[in-house]
Amino acid sequence: MVDPSADVARRKVEAHLGQVLEAIKAAGVPDGEIVATSMQIEPRERYDSKREDHVFEGIGVSRELTARFSDIDALEKFIAGLETSKEVQVSGIETELQDEQALHRALRAKSIASARLKAEGMARDFGVRLAGLYSVSDVAPQFQYGVREGSWPSTYLWTEDGESGTLDSIMVTGSRLKRVALQTGYVTYSDKIYAVFLIAD
Repeated sequence: MVDPSADVARRKVEAHLGQVLEAIKAAGVPDGEIVATSMQIEPRERYDSKREDHVFEGIGVSRELTARFSDIDALEKFIAGLETSKEVQVSGIETELQDEQALHRALRAKSIASARLKAEGMARDFGVRLAGLYSVSDVAPQFQYGVREGSWPSTYLWTEDGESGTLDSIMVTGSRLKRVALQTGYVTYSDKIYAVFLIAD
């Protein structure tokens, strides 16, 4: 929101924030799954090509709001009832599976088994055998400084990618959204294991 008065811009953003929060809670999202950032205030300018100079437009105020929905129906309910405008828009939607943690653990176990199987085969082809494990990590070792071990991710982190829009500029076309049908699709996971084995004749 941009206005010559910082207080006017602040009050408008807070009003929009309250409306969106009400819509999110009405869709069944608990408070623990809603994250609102602190307010950001900065001057806004535009470049005037005729004057070849920057022209002050006002004070820009924004807040980011993120919510995690438990199911598609709740998300569709929120989108269908959301009033959008120049000031209130939607930046995007990211999906995840309820059993994502278990899938990651299963994939990690398969990655470890695959790494050992490949190492045993390569050692056998060279006429040697595996004598033990020197290090294992999900970070590629850097041999110029010795083998550097990485850290294992222990929990799934719910973070923003840094590219999502703010509350006053969340990107969606139109003044009111029609009901959107969200369909299931494919989810691809990848995992890498870097293991350094000791070998013996």
